[in-house]
Amino acid sequence: MFRHQRRGLVTAIGLAVLASIALLAALLQAQPQSSPVMVAKLNNFSGVSDKGSFDDALEAAIENASASAPTGRATVWKVTRISGQSGGSQSPKRVIVTVEAHW
Repeated sequence: MFRHQRRGLVTAIGLAVLASIALLAALLQAQPQSSPVMVAKLNNFSGVSDKGSFDDALEAAIENASASAPTGRATVWKVTRISGQSGGSQSPKRVIVTVEAHW
């Protein structure tokens, strides 16, 4: 009787392992549900400050980007370039900030 119980236990464990493998195989073959990918067109906008102010140049660049946004849409932006000019005979101070934006 002991052998019969042991054989039944081995059979039950074997069936459980096979069922687990079958479930895993089914899950691996299933196609994942994915949401559509949103692709945004990125645009570049610049702002200039002839006083040498980074804040003024950044504000101007963001205003330029926001003015081009569709009505009611938020503007998402990041700074992609900062450049400027200083010194010289008349000591000009110019800062140019470029932002990449999308809506």
